[in-house]
Amino acid sequence: MLEKLKGSLLEKAGEAIDGSAREMPTRFRQSLHETVEHDFHIELSLLACASSLWCGGDEYMGMPAAVGSLLLRAGIASHIGTSGLPDVFSASPGCGNGDETLAILKGDGLIALGMEYLAGNGGRHSSRLVAEAVRALGARGVLAGYSLGLDRVSGIEMTSPDGRADFELYSGQLARFASHGGALLAGATGLMQDDAAQIGLLTGRARFLSELSEREDDRERKSEMIFQARTLIEQAQTIAGNRENSTLFTSLMYLSDFF
Repeated sequence: MLEKLKGSLLEKAGEAIDGSAREMPTRFRQSLHETVEHDFHIELSLLACASSLWCGGDEYMGMPAAVGSLLLRAGIASHIGTSGLPDVFSASPGCGNGDETLAILKGDGLIALGMEYLAGNGGRHSSRLVAEAVRALGARGVLAGYSLGLDRVSGIEMTSPDGRADFELYSGQLARFASHGGALLAGATGLMQDDAAQIGLLTGRARFLSELSEREDDRERKSEMIFQARTLIEQAQTIAGNRENSTLFTSLMYLSDFF
């Protein structure tokens, strides 16, 4: 099922690019395709499909949120690739071939396309999906977190107004959006939407800590990161439960070499 969903997600993302950027120069359009097709954290976008299934729909009901999430993630990754900020997106294609101008343009284009896609493909939930995407990216989400992270790299120690560290702002936010979006599209109750969002947030943060641990040389710190990641996944699994319709969630949580 996972390979089929992955193929469908990439196909629909490609169609979105072709539909919106068909008048763009061929090099730019192809660059958008290459960025989206880079296999970075696609399982976190597929949480939208797991969520819609978990909430009583089928896995394809959440696909619009998965596509939007993937486009936004690829756009952010393209920008981060030019910043020198080490984090979970550092393996992304980023500025590709050293062309930072192209990387910035790709990032702008993919983020705008992600919003456009959500606005046009979410049915009666379109405006809510766009609002949730803005929330994930905005002043209390990814962009705020990366801003604090860049300050820290520059030697300026700051925290967000509510006291959260930078990684707490940017890690897990797009995964939260994807999982919440899948629940919304499946017609879930408010409580189930909240639970789905929490599953996504926990899974995304666990993914961040897992990858961060791979770059850590200090054994004690590395062990602590792995322990924290596993604890977050256990919490997410507790919310998801062990029902038949939670198996896709579980598969994505423990995907391949995730842990």
